[in-house]
Amino acid sequence: MKLHPYFLSQAFLSKLPIVFLCIIFFVPIILLSVNYQLGILFIAFYISYWTIKVFESYYYVLTSYITLLRTNKKDYSDYPVILSDAKHLIHIVIVPIYSEPYDVIKENIESIIANDYPYKENIVVLLATEERWPGAMQNAHRIVADFSGTSPVRIVNVVHPPNIPGEGKVKGSNITYAIRRYMETIELDDRMTFVSTIDTDTLVEPNFFLITSYVFLSTEHNQNAIYQYTPVYANNWHKGTFFARLIAMGTTFWQLSESQNPEFYRNFAVYGQSLYCLKQSNFWSLTSIVEDWFQYWRSYFAFDGMFRIVNVPAVCRMDIVEEETFLKTIRSQYKQLRRWSWGCTDIEFVIPQFVQNSKIPTFEKVKKTIYLIFNHLFWAGGAFMLFFIGYIPGILSSVHESIITLTIPLITSFLFTWIFATIIFPSIISILIMKKYTTFRKRDYIFNIFQWALIPVLTLTLFSLPAIESQLRLFFGKRLGTFETTQKMKRN
Repeated sequence: MKLHPYFLSQAFLSKLPIVFLCIIFFVPIILLSVNYQLGILFIAFYISYWTIKVFESYYYVLTSYITLLRTNKKDYSDYPVILSDAKHLIHIVIVPIYSEPYDVIKENIESIIANDYPYKENIVVLLATEERWPGAMQNAHRIVADFSGTSPVRIVNVVHPPNIPGEGKVKGSNITYAIRRYMETIELDDRMTFVSTIDTDTLVEPNFFLITSYVFLSTEHNQNAIYQYTPVYANNWHKGTFFARLIAMGTTFWQLSESQNPEFYRNFAVYGQSLYCLKQSNFWSLTSIVEDWFQYWRSYFAFDGMFRIVNVPAVCRMDIVEEETFLKTIRSQYKQLRRWSWGCTDIEFVIPQFVQNSKIPTFEKVKKTIYLIFNHLFWAGGAFMLFFIGYIPGILSSVHESIITLTIPLITSFLFTWIFATIIFPSIISILIMKKYTTFRKRDYIFNIFQWALIPVLTLTLFSLPAIESQLRLFFGKRLGTFETTQKMKRN
């Protein structure tokens, strides 16, 4: 059956996220009105589903954390693949330079140089400098001057001019311009050139290049993959506010949990891929606000579905959101989450691509489309639905249904209390992780435990509201126009 072009158009697909969100809120109301018992069954299923998901995620986080610890205890330097093949592997690390202070950029470069990799001469740091930001070029030139003469790692600065036709003011256009210009100056082996893109505040661990090289070179069909590193937000941990810490730690937990689910694992923030893979996908999108998730789909379709995300247990330490004042930090955190949730626009790209590509199995198409839609659906409305769903029967019930009406809220309250009581688990895991990458004072142990008690509030506000706004913007055509970077504060 051939679909009408309208159903594959941006005008129609852009409406889907918020329409599905409204539908999911009305489902229990409709079911309760039509058949009260069926509605109660749906509510029970929904509550049970999320209860199971919470504890499933705890299990995955713990499993992934144990794997991370074991991996980072290994010494990869004498592995055969490192001793033989790695000497022929070129690492290009793209660091976008925009409004970041000089000392933040400097720490990034120092962490790359101070690595245990035996072939440092094979590492190239590519500064992707935005000309449109005052001071960016000055900082980049200073970095080149300070490190080029003393470091075995090569540092190259590529300035991205503004207002190039067909480009948006987004990260993807900047880093694409940088790698394309660099390729004009040197001959590279596409399959033995590994390109990483990391944020400017990223500090890589000393074993970063050893682990990355080992995973890439020992992975079967290693060209058909994006390699996701492990982000840990530890650089400015003590200076951050409680909500910024929780969201940052939640992001790390999400990455740890998703790494155990390869079917739906997606790249985020810091990742790498071969130059061959980059060329197949025509590098990065020049217009997308969310370049990382969108890059997965671009690569996925470039390889006709024969593509996946590979977890690389190499830690990248990053900054949590920090501004001069509390209110500015809230505003900046909100904008960051809104930018991340703008990935709901992937629906406009993915569904038409699935329809047009006959090489991908139908079951695969349906499965991934459902996951994509539900991922953004529950991001925006999952917590709200879970919070209010237990009280809906009371609004629509009759007298003879009063027992059920009273029972459902009690059960919901009990499950919320049960889930709430288990915050001790993520609290302990967060302490174990953060102790390894930042200094933990005595008072931090107590504060870390109590701040997790605010997770329900943050989930209903600072986490869900940006996603709802993104979907409303998409529905009404009020699209985000530029990539709004998160402000980076000076280290001192």
